[in-house]
Amino acid sequence: MKRFPGKQAGLFLVALSMRPLAAPAMNSPQRSEAEAQRSASVSEESAVPEPKNPRPAKPSREARTRGSDLSLLIGFSVLPSASYPYDTRVSLPGVTPLRYSGRQRSLALGLFAGGAFTLPGSLRRISLGAFVNPGGPVLRYRVIPDGVSTPFSKQSLYSDIQVRYSFRPGWGVAYSPFIEHDVGFLHGNRVRAGYQYWDQVGAYTGSFVSTDGRSTINYNVRLNLRSHFFRISVNDYVASQDDAAMPQRTKRRSGMIQQWGITTGTHQTIMVFAAIGRFWQSAP
Repeated sequence: MKRFPGKQAGLFLVALSMRPLAAPAMNSPQRSEAEAQRSASVSEESAVPEPKNPRPAKPSREARTRGSDLSLLIGFSVLPSASYPYDTRVSLPGVTPLRYSGRQRSLALGLFAGGAFTLPGSLRRISLGAFVNPGGPVLRYRVIPDGVSTPFSKQSLYSDIQVRYSFRPGWGVAYSPFIEHDVGFLHGNRVRAGYQYWDQVGAYTGSFVSTDGRSTINYNVRLNLRSHFFRISVNDYVASQDDAAMPQRTKRRSGMIQQWGITTGTHQTIMVFAAIGRFWQSAP
């Protein structure tokens, strides 16, 4: 019977030792509730639907570079409709020289070479350039106004001009400066618009025998093609592979350029052109 109090003491100690272990269990509902809130917030965030068709990013309208740009080009031009004035002087023996003037329209073809320079810094959207056309033959030889009677054979005059200038350049060298401004992009190619001036002169000189064969008739014809154009061009820049591998901010780019465009100007003159060349682009 004396051992009974010892058993109660042992049970009392066991009960005391178990209380600290059971105490933390009182905070478990708070932790589980916080974890439930976090999981609920994560599930709500993941449940937000993503847009099926995200709005495409607009292409940058900034210039390709703030540095300068030099391009050298060679190409060909077609003038499906070129209108120009002529001044014809015909000298007959013992007669005051006769003068005829008018305007005619003709098709013209030609080669040209030139270049353009894009200004740096705040003027980087402006390009200045010029082309040179070496001249060529004229496809029309009628240099007397229609309906005008002459004391000589007009057909003899036209035939002599055609024989002399079929393979000789009737047109001289043409000079054509221009200025352009960047206006946008077309399928990734830079589009420019601006003003172009065309200045070209030509001449026919020779002589032919009169219809009766008794005298020689001399002629001197002056041609003049001057026009003010509205110009629009599309420019495709293709950088070389070596330059493409260099850092964008530290490199000097170079490569090929393809250009094509159209001009329309005074006297209903239209010109279509295409060119290819190289460009060199300096970093700012």
